Amino acid sequence: MDNSSGVGVLDKAALVLAALESGPATLAGLVAGTGLARPTAHRLAVALEHHRLVARDMQGRFVLGPRLAELSAAAGEDRLLAAAGPVLARLRDITGESAQLWRRQGE
Repeated sequence: MDNSSGVGVLDKAALVLAALESGPATLAGLVAGTGLARPTAHRLAVALEHHRLVARDMQGRFVLGPRLAELSAAAGEDRLLAAAGPVLARLRDITGESAQLWRRQGE
């Protein structure tokens, strides 16, 4: 499967964000996780940090930034939970069983 969008810098920035999905990473970790050249990985991580899409933890490692949570909320993550809450509570009350909401991630 080809993950190229045809916009190289965007594809590379997406690689950096995907590499941080599993947790904090040093610059060397970003290079290893993305396959990008060290200067490229650094330049992209710092640019993403400028836009708050990437941040740094207390050890100076790169982590996903707070702007991603803001964008996620705006994309409807919270609306789904808000809409499902009353329905799940009613289902629980009617059936006497627990009711849960699960969201699939990935393919």
